[in-house]
Amino acid sequence: MSENNCKMNTSLMFEVLLYLNSYYFGLFAVCELGMNLVKYVNFPDLYHFETDFGVLMSVCGIEILRIIIASRGNLSDNKWLIILAILLTIPSVVGVVYLMFLQGEVLRFEYIICSIQLGLCVIEIITGILCLFSCCKAPEYY
Repeated sequence: MSENNCKMNTSLMFEVLLYLNSYYFGLFAVCELGMNLVKYVNFPDLYHFETDFGVLMSVCGIEILRIIIASRGNLSDNKWLIILAILLTIPSVVGVVYLMFLQGEVLRFEYIICSIQLGLCVIEIITGILCLFSCCKAPEYY
């Protein structure tokens, strides 16, 4: 009985984190798009603007796809969708690290929102792996 509770709790925790990240990522994307617009207007000599904007759009697409796949995989206990969502977290984290450290001009607010996004991704990876382990166990019949 305790294994069932453990499975339910990790699955629930993973779903709650995905739900939280879906709203936070919307805020993150709007703020990043706004800051890129401000940088484009105020810093006319940016030499990496196209690359920075391309990375931001890629992160947005990957993150939206990852949240949808992870939520569907978690709700249906499909371990392959959860694995795919965990693997899609890697390019998302790399893109956020690029936005945090390597883009042309980085604002202080970007450090804050990117670090929160990285923290959510790391926690989702951990809970996704825990949820995956509980999905892979063979059911016990009493």
